[in-house]
Amino acid sequence: MTQTITIPANETGVIRVVALSMSDAEAKALKKDRAALIAALGLDIDPDQTEIFPLADLDGLGLAGYLHEGNAVPLAQLSPDKAKLEALDGWVLIVFSRAFQGGAATLTPAPALTLIGTYSETGTDWRATEIIEADSAKPYSAPTETTKKRPSDAAMSGRVATLVLILLALFTYVFIKVAG
Repeated sequence: MTQTITIPANETGVIRVVALSMSDAEAKALKKDRAALIAALGLDIDPDQTEIFPLADLDGLGLAGYLHEGNAVPLAQLSPDKAKLEALDGWVLIVFSRAFQGGAATLTPAPALTLIGTYSETGTDWRATEIIEADSAKPYSAPTETTKKRPSDAAMSGRVATLVLILLALFTYVFIKVAG
């Protein structure tokens, strides 16, 4: 029976861990060759949004630690699969949601690829931690045409001085024309 993996449209923040039951040479070829990766997954995806590596590279950290520390997967999600993740050896493929570029997709992986788990990254908590009570934080509190403040005294003094200088220059011009 062929395994299929359905990815919904606009999926974000999901990580799929796939075990690779193949030799080191085959896994390295899969890592380097986009066409081989596409053939193995049964779908054209963005290979820059995948990771293929030997679990031996995670010495001391382990796959569960890598998913938690490196990819923000909550420990509560990983704990039911922790034994399964620690028992893996060889190579793994990690596929991030961004690999599907927001489209719905169906993967039909080759028999050498086995989905181990699907995990969600910890999302940003957008809830407000405290309520801001300042008047400027209230809706529709921006200044409007009717709430414009009047010009300062310095601005008014500058305008009056400019007007006086213009009138003085005009008076001088008229005086010179009449006298000359």
